[in-house]
Amino acid sequence: MEKIRIALGNKGAGTAPVFAAVEGGYFREQGLEAELIAHQGHSRSLAALIAGEADFTNAVGPEVIMANQRHQGDAVIIASATSRSAQQISARPGLRTREQLRGKRWGILARNDADECSIVMAFERWGWDRRKDAEIVVVGSDKSRLDLLLDERRVDVAIMHAPEPFQAAKRGWTMIEDLGRLDVAFQNSCAATTRRLLRERPDTALRYVRAYCRGVYRFRTDAAFGIAVLRKYTGESDAAVLEDSWMLFARLMGGMMYPSVEGMRNASHVLAELGAIPRPLPPEDSIDLGIVAAVEREGYFATVLGLAHAPVDKPFPAQPRTGAQP
Repeated sequence: MEKIRIALGNKGAGTAPVFAAVEGGYFREQGLEAELIAHQGHSRSLAALIAGEADFTNAVGPEVIMANQRHQGDAVIIASATSRSAQQISARPGLRTREQLRGKRWGILARNDADECSIVMAFERWGWDRRKDAEIVVVGSDKSRLDLLLDERRVDVAIMHAPEPFQAAKRGWTMIEDLGRLDVAFQNSCAATTRRLLRERPDTALRYVRAYCRGVYRFRTDAAFGIAVLRKYTGESDAAVLEDSWMLFARLMGGMMYPSVEGMRNASHVLAELGAIPRPLPPEDSIDLGIVAAVEREGYFATVLGLAHAPVDKPFPAQPRTGAQP
């Protein structure tokens, strides 16, 4: 069994592909023993990847670009779970419509992060001016993400990631917009490694992507399994929050798992608009389509989708229905 280290930037629904691959036993099926290493945010998990302290991570497109810029890195996206924006916009009590969000304080953890990129993309499509129609407030990362973003003394509006919008609703915040409805190509939840690992351990990368793809498919198509995964890793116990979170994220997952060329082009455009990079970068700088292509050629997707014989998955673990007593 080959040991691999996976850096985790968070334990939200966006990291579910990794958790599903662990709980479904798909890494072990591929001869991989996964060690999960927690970090505070994608910037730190990607820094660990580039420094050689991890072999893989789950990331989002803009953060990969920025990590390579900061650390002269070679991080590269090798598979995609979600190639559309999957964030939501929540607002403090008293704000209930999009128009009421103009000129308000929009909280982010750090400049040029994926959340600020989401704000720019949304504003472009709404015809808003990010320089006039929002005050960007950097809240930092010294406390829990939700506590920082829902601090009404500093923040009126925040970008949420499931299960956050439903947790925020329990504190009186209202989900105003679901950015998934914009249907904009954007490299969201994805598997990343380094070009160094692809050169030195190509078979490891191939086996990782097989397990990752299997995890995505199981999470998306097996609600009981997906909700159980979210319950275990997010720490959320509210059945309604878990079900809503699974539905919100599972509907956006899937496809053929190729890294999104157009999604990375859009991410690069937004980062250039923010002044984070001097000019848009070619998508090929930070993606590699070869691993998913190899998985497709060998017929792995046909097996996963049921076209060829596939082993029967064991449930993980059975959970009571909503409202039922344990």
